[in-house]
Amino acid sequence: MALLRALHMIHKAYTGLRVLDISQGIAGPYCAQMLQQLGAEVVKIEPREGDWSRTMGLARGGMTAISIAYNRGKRSIALDVRHSEGLAIVQALVAQSDVLVQSFRPGVAQRLGIGYEQLSSHNPKLVYVSISGFGPSGPYLTRPATDSVAQAITGFAVANAAADGTPRMTKPYMADISCGMYAAQAVGAALFARERQGTGAHLDVSLLASLAALQNILVIDRLWGDGHAPQVATTPKAATVPQGISRTADGHIVLAALSDAMFASICELLGRPEWLADPRMATASDRLRVAAEIQAGVADALRTRTTAEWTRRFSATDVLYAQVNDFNDFLADPQVAHLGLLQSMLQPTSQQIPQGPESTAHQLLFAGLPGVAPDARPAGERAPLPGEHTRQILQELAYSEEHIAQLEQAGVVGPLAHQADAKNEDTIPTYGAAFTSIPSTPRT
Repeated sequence: MALLRALHMIHKAYTGLRVLDISQGIAGPYCAQMLQQLGAEVVKIEPREGDWSRTMGLARGGMTAISIAYNRGKRSIALDVRHSEGLAIVQALVAQSDVLVQSFRPGVAQRLGIGYEQLSSHNPKLVYVSISGFGPSGPYLTRPATDSVAQAITGFAVANAAADGTPRMTKPYMADISCGMYAAQAVGAALFARERQGTGAHLDVSLLASLAALQNILVIDRLWGDGHAPQVATTPKAATVPQGISRTADGHIVLAALSDAMFASICELLGRPEWLADPRMATASDRLRVAAEIQAGVADALRTRTTAEWTRRFSATDVLYAQVNDFNDFLADPQVAHLGLLQSMLQPTSQQIPQGPESTAHQLLFAGLPGVAPDARPAGERAPLPGEHTRQILQELAYSEEHIAQLEQAGVVGPLAHQADAKNEDTIPTYGAAFTSIPSTPRT
């Protein structure tokens, strides 16, 4: 009970914190959404045509899985920041906010009048987060960046190569997601520093830096063995043997030995007692030298029984093992159910803003923030439709109904604009955090 109370306190840690999310895609929106799960009020500022993630994947009523997953619980205002009155709205929101998250290409925010120097003059305590592909300067400054580009450049694709050595991208969007997580962590540190010093900060987090941080083990391992990096890049080897996924008679199982005792148990269960007497396999380091032989022997043995049979055998030991689940298996997993990891929400399937019970809503499942109590807030904490809260937010800023109508008529705020100004380089809807669908001066 005490633990549950503590988790609920963490859940409300950012209550009263106001966050402006001007980012699009995954990294920035995920950063802001994590702050929301910790109690912050998040206002998503998006172009009148909507965040480009609303069109990536199966789209229903201006929503996709990406836009739902990373914008749940936010309020949305749709406006054109290029218009002077649109910029004035952003400035008014900044004046009463604590954090701003943006993911424009370097230089774009400044051209739009919403760079750190420009907005911090309206709020010196503002914690301003810039998320980009390659950081704020350097030879890659003008290059477009996506999750896949970051995985390629950092060697992440090689580290996760297929069995034949072909580099491959890892889902789900590891560069974007890790960047959002690191950004949220940096926001927490900046807010703590602000409590001590009384001033805000400008934080810079990139996809490149995030994947580099994720791979510290691999970076160190490259130089650990013989003091210099290999001349020919290779797929990183396992740290222990056996380790990995093998086929059973009817599925797959993952098996790993992190100690000599675990290796001994595996030898016994697989019927390979001779391995225990083999001096080539006496220690973990020794076993790495004959990894191919051990892995082949493990594979041969596991193919002789079903996954359920192996699960029963391994469950009586301290060996690291698991059935390889598909998505349906995961949803039905008893441990997942016991912990209540997956919660339900209702998401509208049309662009009509619900006025009452969401009868046209689709029931979805989502996982909350680890380390935080299950979301006890109303099931209405869904992802917003494009610009759903525009009028409400403007009213809170003391805009009159007449003024709001004028802004809508002038195209400064308002309904979804189905035809984006897609000719400009800065409007390209590409994965990653370095793009914006708000046009700016084209680069030559």
